Amino acid sequence: MYQQRDEVSVMHQLQPFNFDSQQVRVIQGDDGEPMFVASDVAKALGYAKPENAVSRHCKRATTTPKQGGGYYAVIRESDVYRLIVKSNLPSAERFEAWVFEEVLPSIRKTGQYQAPGAEAANVPATMALVECAANLLRATDSGKVVMLRKAGQAVGADTSFLPDYTEDSAPGHVGAMDTASLTQLLREHGLSHSAAAVNQMLHDAGILESRTRKSTKGALKHFWCLTDAGQHYGKNVVSPQSPRETQPHYYRDRFIDLLAVAGMEPAA
Repeated sequence: MYQQRDEVSVMHQLQPFNFDSQQVRVIQGDDGEPMFVASDVAKALGYAKPENAVSRHCKRATTTPKQGGGYYAVIRESDVYRLIVKSNLPSAERFEAWVFEEVLPSIRKTGQYQAPGAEAANVPATMALVECAANLLRATDSGKVVMLRKAGQAVGADTSFLPDYTEDSAPGHVGAMDTASLTQLLREHGLSHSAAAVNQMLHDAGILESRTRKSTKGALKHFWCLTDAGQHYGKNVVSPQSPRETQPHYYRDRFIDLLAVAGMEPAA
């Protein structure tokens, strides 16, 4: 475990905010300086064993009491930086810029984190856009949660109340249904067809439709979206690369039926 120093009293409530849908909580120490919940930082940076990473890399980790009992391990800026430089996650550089150029200056100036340019007036407009995008992309409940987390991050809102897990299933079905990508399911069924070829077949059968969006550089990017009919066989997962894109995933127990709709047969 990490080396425990003097306990920090809770002078202020934990302030939750989000980086790429990962909650990171911060408090102010007795000296007024921000202190981060160590496991939150380690998880956001992709460490498989957050507690081990904190123990190994954080030299000044200390504790602060939880409400209801127990303790959080909390760290200062220097140890946040140590976790950043030891992370192999590609987003570690973005996390560093976010913490040191946005979060910390905002906390020191206002006492809380507020995303740059976020104003209360932006919240209704942002929520309206989320609702519009969710309907347009036929997003699943889990996809809507991802969108809401992104929206909360954009306007500096607390999203800690959002569920960590939602059950997605076909219309009329009760309970979660296991899904996988088309590439994975084709492999599992011993089919040599490319995903690109099958996607076109599913498009011709009315299961998929092609959508486009503009990239940050103005170029058009193409992606697939399940139609209303297609949602009997799968769900539209929000792309991890962009909440404005979907990636169809298909229900395992309906994949044979999906192949028949596309005019294909499973491997013998």
